[in-house]
Amino acid sequence: MIRGSSSVMGVLLTVLLGLGMVGVAPAVAAPAPGETDRSSTSSLTGPYRTAQTIDVGACTSLYGAITNGVIHALGNNHSDLTCSQTFPNGLGSPVGVALYYPIDSPTNTRLPVVIWTGGITSEPGNYDKTAKMFASHGYVVAVPYDYVNSLAYLPLMAAAAVSRANADRRSALHGRVDLAHIAVAGHSAGGQATQQATGLPRGIWQLIDPRITIRSAMAVEPGPLAIGAFAGVPTLYLTGYNDVVVPHFLWVRWTQYELNQRVPAYLLCANGTGHFTPVDDPAHNPLAPIMLEWLDHTLISDPVAGRAFLGPGWTLRNDPSLHYALRNKAAAELAESAATTPRRSRIGAAQPR
Repeated sequence: MIRGSSSVMGVLLTVLLGLGMVGVAPAVAAPAPGETDRSSTSSLTGPYRTAQTIDVGACTSLYGAITNGVIHALGNNHSDLTCSQTFPNGLGSPVGVALYYPIDSPTNTRLPVVIWTGGITSEPGNYDKTAKMFASHGYVVAVPYDYVNSLAYLPLMAAAAVSRANADRRSALHGRVDLAHIAVAGHSAGGQATQQATGLPRGIWQLIDPRITIRSAMAVEPGPLAIGAFAGVPTLYLTGYNDVVVPHFLWVRWTQYELNQRVPAYLLCANGTGHFTPVDDPAHNPLAPIMLEWLDHTLISDPVAGRAFLGPGWTLRNDPSLHYALRNKAAAELAESAATTPRRSRIGAAQPR
């Protein structure tokens, strides 16, 4: 786990600024967006149409075709993998940040943010379905990538990209981003990067933009290079009962969730869920509705979503899609009244630009 020292701060900021200088910024300049239709096959699709800063389609490269075959063979996924032209599926830069966002939300409001880091060797197009699901519910989704996708600087890259897009008058997101409500999330290696990043001192994030506030973390089938004791924000650990890459009973349980005692933490294990389920379509991903509930609970204080996590009758405890659901003492002690606080709109109130 990376945390704390001035030397670490220096290294992270150097990497972050260096990546900005070598051309990550154009990836988030928000060119004329390609609209995507609402899905009619999944109740998890939200009310907004979405756009993104990368083109995504079928995995036509040899690498993409092999990866798609492996995922179907080992993961029993329902839908084919999607790919962009990012290396190794194309000739695009292997380092950057892709943005997804709603395009028909109220224009006088600001949008909360989800930073989503994918697994090792993945590229942003692989998580297209998940990112569109989040964006259709009113979230800006920033997907950082560098092929390895394993360390804390990736979520920092994404935060810098979102801040730039918010300030850029050419961007579709100019003045639209709610930097005070950000969740950091990721799958596999991206799940460990999520934990590393949310364990960093708050001041590092605010060196990027003083308005940045990280509200929660979501580690989905995370890699082992993170320690729960360093968690700085409420954290949801999601695992799959059929995951043989990240077994639910090993490090996710013992060196991440069990060592997370300072902040509210939850460990959920979903039935019928393998390691590649998060790249499947949301309708066939048992983790998808839980991820949305967590975001709605921690970013917009939705009381309906809050009942899944709060109070003695928290509903996820008896959810039939879960093999088990655990929460730590800090989570159990959250006031029951928090579940019935006035709802904050999914899209934040307008703020001065």
